[in-house]
Amino acid sequence: MPSLIDSLGSFISSIFGAITAVLSSILAVFQSLVSTIWDIISTAFAAVGIMVSGLAQTFEGLVKFFLSNIVVIGGIVAALFLYGVYQQRNGRPITAAPGKNKKVN
Repeated sequence: MPSLIDSLGSFISSIFGAITAVLSSILAVFQSLVSTIWDIISTAFAAVGIMVSGLAQTFEGLVKFFLSNIVVIGGIVAALFLYGVYQQRNGRPITAAPGKNKKVN
């Protein structure tokens, strides 16, 4: 039969083992929370980086498109400008603006 001192030592050892297990499980919960928060933050930064990269690629494509079609786009803009001038003149030919009468004192 085990003696009283052996039983008491085993009891104290099991109490310390239980306390150690509880503290390690609490530590594991905090570690998982910190890990989850860190993963969320890193995912958000990755999403922002991908978004900025996508916008940069979009603008790069737009610039390449405009530069490769500059003559066509310039012709369309010039045609629209001339059509606007034509509409303002109500279809009359464009002539020089009449001079203003000068006041003489």
